Amino acid sequence: MSSREHTTFTNKTLNPQVSSSSTGRPSHKRTQAYNVASLGLDLVANVAEASDILAPLKAACRATKTILDVMLSINDNHEDWINLAQRLKEYTSSLEEQVALFEADPLKDTVVNNPVRRPLILYAETLDKLYILVANLKEKPSRSKFGFLRAISKVKIDAGEIRRLNQEIEDRHRQFMNALGLFTALHVQTIEQNTKTTKANVETLLTDVDANAILQLPMVAFAASSVHTPCLQGTRQAVLEAIWRWAADDMSDKPIFWLCDIAGSGKSSVAMSTVASWRAEGLLGGQFFFSMASADASTTEKFCSTMAKEIAHHIPELAPQVAKAVKRHPAIMRSPFGEQFRTLVTGPLHHRQQRVIFVLDAIDECKSGSQRKELIDTLAAATRETPNLKVFITSRPDPVLEAVLQQLSIKYKLEDRLHDVKHPDNISDIAIYIHHSLYGILPQDKRQRLVEKANGLFIWASTACRMLTSKFNLSSPEDTYDRLISMNQTGVIDDVYDLVFERTNSEQGSILCAMLALLVAAFEPLDIGDLEDLLKHARVRGSAKALVQTLGSVLVEDQKTGLIHFRHPTLVEYLRRRCVRETVDTTKKVFIDIANAHGQAASWCLKCLQSPTDGLKFNICQLESSFYLNRDITDLGARVSKFISRRLRYASSHWLFHMARTNDDWQHTLSNGVIYVIQSPHVLYWIEILSVTGGVTRAIAGLRGVTGHRGLAEETRRSMTEIRRFIMAFLVPIRDSAPHIYISALPFTPKQSKLHIEGLKVHSNTLVVTQGLEEAYPGLPRALESHIASIYTVAFSPDGSRIVSGSKDSGIQLWDADTGQPLGRPFKANNGFIHSVAFSPDGSRIVSGSDNTLIRLWDADTGQPWGEPLRGHTSTVYAVEFSPDGLRIVSCSADATIRIWDADTGQPLGDPLRGHASAVNDVTFSPDGRRIVSCSEDKTIRLWDAHTGQPLGEPLYGHESVVYTVAFSPDGSQIVSGSGPPLLSRSGDCTIRVWDSLTGRPLGDPLRGHSCAVRAVIFSPDGSKIVSASGQLWGWDNTIRLWDVATGRPLREPLRGHKSCVSSVAFSPDGSQIVSGSWDATIRLWDACSGQPLGEPSQGHESNVNAIAFSPDGSQIVSGSGTIFGSSENTIRLWNAATGQPLGEPFRHHQRSVNAVAFSPDGTRVASGSEDKTIRVWDAVTGQSLGEPLQGHEESVKSVVFSPDGLRIVSGSLDQTVRVWDTITGQPLGEPLREHEGSVNAVGFSPDGLRIVSGSHDKTVRLWDAVAGRPLGEPLRGHERDVYSVSFSPDGSQIVSGSEDHTIRLWNAHTGQPLGEPLHGHTSGVLTVAFAPDTLRLVSGSRDHSIRLWDVVTRQPFGKPLQGHEGSVNAVAFSPDGSQIVSGSNDKTIRLWNSNTGANVNNSTKDGQEPLYPGLSDELPGIPLEIHIPGFKQCSLLHDGWVQSSGKLLFWVPPGNRHGLQYPHLLTIPTSSPLRATRLDFTRFQCGSSWTTVRNNAH
Repeated sequence: MSSREHTTFTNKTLNPQVSSSSTGRPSHKRTQAYNVASLGLDLVANVAEASDILAPLKAACRATKTILDVMLSINDNHEDWINLAQRLKEYTSSLEEQVALFEADPLKDTVVNNPVRRPLILYAETLDKLYILVANLKEKPSRSKFGFLRAISKVKIDAGEIRRLNQEIEDRHRQFMNALGLFTALHVQTIEQNTKTTKANVETLLTDVDANAILQLPMVAFAASSVHTPCLQGTRQAVLEAIWRWAADDMSDKPIFWLCDIAGSGKSSVAMSTVASWRAEGLLGGQFFFSMASADASTTEKFCSTMAKEIAHHIPELAPQVAKAVKRHPAIMRSPFGEQFRTLVTGPLHHRQQRVIFVLDAIDECKSGSQRKELIDTLAAATRETPNLKVFITSRPDPVLEAVLQQLSIKYKLEDRLHDVKHPDNISDIAIYIHHSLYGILPQDKRQRLVEKANGLFIWASTACRMLTSKFNLSSPEDTYDRLISMNQTGVIDDVYDLVFERTNSEQGSILCAMLALLVAAFEPLDIGDLEDLLKHARVRGSAKALVQTLGSVLVEDQKTGLIHFRHPTLVEYLRRRCVRETVDTTKKVFIDIANAHGQAASWCLKCLQSPTDGLKFNICQLESSFYLNRDITDLGARVSKFISRRLRYASSHWLFHMARTNDDWQHTLSNGVIYVIQSPHVLYWIEILSVTGGVTRAIAGLRGVTGHRGLAEETRRSMTEIRRFIMAFLVPIRDSAPHIYISALPFTPKQSKLHIEGLKVHSNTLVVTQGLEEAYPGLPRALESHIASIYTVAFSPDGSRIVSGSKDSGIQLWDADTGQPLGRPFKANNGFIHSVAFSPDGSRIVSGSDNTLIRLWDADTGQPWGEPLRGHTSTVYAVEFSPDGLRIVSCSADATIRIWDADTGQPLGDPLRGHASAVNDVTFSPDGRRIVSCSEDKTIRLWDAHTGQPLGEPLYGHESVVYTVAFSPDGSQIVSGSGPPLLSRSGDCTIRVWDSLTGRPLGDPLRGHSCAVRAVIFSPDGSKIVSASGQLWGWDNTIRLWDVATGRPLREPLRGHKSCVSSVAFSPDGSQIVSGSWDATIRLWDACSGQPLGEPSQGHESNVNAIAFSPDGSQIVSGSGTIFGSSENTIRLWNAATGQPLGEPFRHHQRSVNAVAFSPDGTRVASGSEDKTIRVWDAVTGQSLGEPLQGHEESVKSVVFSPDGLRIVSGSLDQTVRVWDTITGQPLGEPLREHEGSVNAVGFSPDGLRIVSGSHDKTVRLWDAVAGRPLGEPLRGHERDVYSVSFSPDGSQIVSGSEDHTIRLWNAHTGQPLGEPLHGHTSGVLTVAFAPDTLRLVSGSRDHSIRLWDVVTRQPFGKPLQGHEGSVNAVAFSPDGSQIVSGSNDKTIRLWNSNTGANVNNSTKDGQEPLYPGLSDELPGIPLEIHIPGFKQCSLLHDGWVQSSGKLLFWVPPGNRHGLQYPHLLTIPTSSPLRATRLDFTRFQCGSSWTTVRNNAH
């Protein structure tokens, strides 16, 4: 077909008004073909003009028939060709059914709407492609055996094209039928509305936008009808009658019917019967059939959206309510499960009065126990809140369901009824089924023997019947019958499965096992075509079609989707048990080499990803604009189906997980394919697919799993780790919008990362981060910081990949153990300090105990609460822990009791364990789970039987103070305990003791070394070491110690680093690391062998920046840090003033906080004053301390300043004195200056060095003769609160002072008189003031976090305050040339500002300031930004990091750059601070409709 003829064909299809005279004159045969096409392929005639749906439906039906007729006339037996023909035949039938439905419709104005129009056009285009193919093949027949393939070759179409068309037409048909289903539901609604003829009802009709909103909801594709069938007529009557009675009883207090029985008892068939019945009655709200063989159907991730679509389909009058919910909450699929359910499901149901019934089958096949619990809890709550809702559930026996449903459900106990051979109902049902299925195949007596052999197990009977009736059975029915009857036991399904598989010869058996292994390894069902391709790639000499035909008794192909399903989960379980090769009788047993199957599947996935035609590519979904999020693209689902084949979707989602389950040999084999995928730009194209298919979070888990594989090459491991860091760091833009992988994520990647270097070579037409870009991804920090209050508890996950912490701030935080980065936001309990956290043995859950008496379970992946809190304790819960098998939880409390709980149901097991006379501080299980050990404020340790709750022997006595902590050794033979004084006491027994756990006797002497209470002890995993942690409210130990268990001696010096009490410690599972949590709100990691801290030391201060100064030449900045509450830092640092980089190592010698620093006039020395009561002088180049510290002050030193000649230092102290020191000798000059009646907070020399000024807690400023040491005149009074800062003007004529009274005052330096009124502006205490070198300006810093510039002459502020610090501004100073200001703050940063206030206008509208854009602030969402992007007006920063203009999303900013973008300043020190200065260059920035030109070679 020529291009011209093709165009005509398409035009006629889409616009039948095109004149035939405009076309050329084709040959007779081609004319004949086109005449047929003109009748059959006018598929969307008048669609653009909103034509009636019936016409295009008939056209689609005729078109499909036409193509099918042409195909059938081509004599070819190629399997793909046959599959395509069969598929078209099935589609013809489904279209005919729809035509019949609408022809019988009494309402004829069925106008097609937009949600149907687009999939209809896509379906037409696919039929167009298919017609072109078959028409060309029809013209070029071949009589040879390979004529079909030769014909394809001649028209330059390979066999893969047929497979692609097969896949495409399947996808298009499914989309069209889904849209048509919604249209049909809407149309039924229209009929009902028109019969009522009320305007109010007509207004509830769905709009196109509504329909689009519903269509965008993700839906589980698993079709129950492909695997399950309703009960045979006449069977299960008693069960069904009980269900019908329950459904009809509106007065029942049991809104849930729970059909419970073992696997294979026929529950799903009963569920299918209920679906059919309630659908016919109009009561069905929706159905969800869980399946462990389906990735989607084995989780609840798409449960709520699927049920919402079900509601819209089955109850059309509620469709507008579903659509409204989606439009109001466009990001609802990212909300917690409960919120999804309330929004999408129960919300719409509140608009219906009549009864609604949900059917949920096989809930036990939801793989996640936490998801099952969450689902049942949500359903239970929904039935309480929605009186018209009833829920029918089937599952195997499940204690989780039992605990939640016992008060709300009718639990139909079918153990007797469904699979007890003696029960009359069961005998009758099985008999009816077998006699019906095998009539004419076996005589009656043999059928009856099979009834008896089934022993009440329906899956046994159904599998046996399928074997006997299979057309592809290699044995005769009589032979199969004999084998079934000869089985030793009755009703054992494994025996039947053995029989299914053992009738093949060894060669066939190995092929069969290889194919089954691939099906078991698959993370979601494969269709025939995909499995065939996988088999071919894996060089398995088998046929997927033949496999399903041969094993039809246990496998089934869904006729609608082509997907292969296991008929029953018991087969999956059977095959998984066969993944371990048996040592006895292996010849007759199936062996599934699952590791090899995963390797084969991984290799196939990598092949799919690398395909030049159907693999990874840039902008794979052809997105036209970057302004909108994925969820705002109404046809994104259609684009995904069109441009990303199911095969590629599978590969993108699962290749990592297949790799993680392979062996070392496969890791090597796969290396080349892996390298291809993880290199730029292919890795970015893969991430694109993850973005549009919702697979980003799964990929993070997959990357973590693969990088833990020992067979992975180190370079590959590093690359994958970087990719994981990239996805984690830029999760929001990657997940929200595929174009922003290039526009937002790439530009902000660290400079040294491969993706930055390689990715931006290809995709360089985007924004450039000129300041604020990190050099590399942050390494493990020395301290993990996220909590805002004391940390009470820390624990490693069982695999060592995560750390969990609990805090006084009521938060529970997960951390990545490798990087130290927080994983998501904290889990937040409603209130209460979190005293204890622990992982379940499988790492899926976390348990926490708090001071609000509650114990909570959390999903360790989502952070969502797992069910209701465990209630029973009456006071603070101090400790919680899972039993080694994960089935129980033990807890202890200040109420002096210990409780044991069922970990699944949350119910208490037995009575509380009582025996301690006071609060129980710690409790834990023995490694075998049979004993419990506890310790108490009553100074004792007790052992308990974990099953009976009875005490074992007498209490263990020996400690003389409160016993805070206790633990078993890994072999359970020893117990270690730690003791100390009560919280407010200063003395007590601060020892560690080791005990024989069987005799209760102490082993050796107490371990002594800590000087404060021992808060935590634990054995190393190998039992050779003990780690302990200490601290007290009034103590200064705050250390961690390691002890040798054999000798009882400390292994090395204490581990120091925490600034306050160390409350919790834990070993990593491999024993290589120790994690500690402290009241200083930080977590630290330590090398368990060397005792050295892990992680990179901070490049900046770890505590408040208290003091700051420029060097005389302005090239350096000196800063001092620490807190009055104790700090391990207490350092002085030098910085390059131009780059912000540290100069040398910190100066360390002060024992307490550094409160003051000053450069000598020649810049060679630095003086510092500290909370440790000393003054030190340092070499500014080497950082060495010069001489001994200057000692004399009796309290902390608050201020130090050099004299102008550098020969003296003046200091002020909390001891209420001012002292002058000789800088050469270090000796004091004269007596202390004593006149102040409070602490001296600030001092300074006059420019001529003859006077000293001081400011004090006594609210006064004083002048002193610097030589004679006498006061000059009366104190300068005027401030109403403490004076924190004083300074002479550069010309010596004025003094400035700042006070806690929020004011700044200027004084005549000679007369002491105030100069004008105080300067008002700060809203809190003024902590620091300084003159500019020209004396014309002042700068001030305040506890209100702001910096202000003042005109000394007018006493007016210059411009707006300089905002940006997130803590008190403790120190400010001008650079020597007056062009810059430096500030230091409690937010641990130093900042440089341009002293020209015009460059620092605050772009926030906080604190009542005028908006940046007058008249716009009420309309502009987010925080206005001062950035200029060509083509866009005002831009604002939204709370989630997106920068928008006029509703268009331009780019996304990482958290570490938002502050600097919002608050412009010159430089932040350290430069890696999350508050760092950020500047962006938009010269090459491409976005919106031009975003694809981000690529250098884009056209």
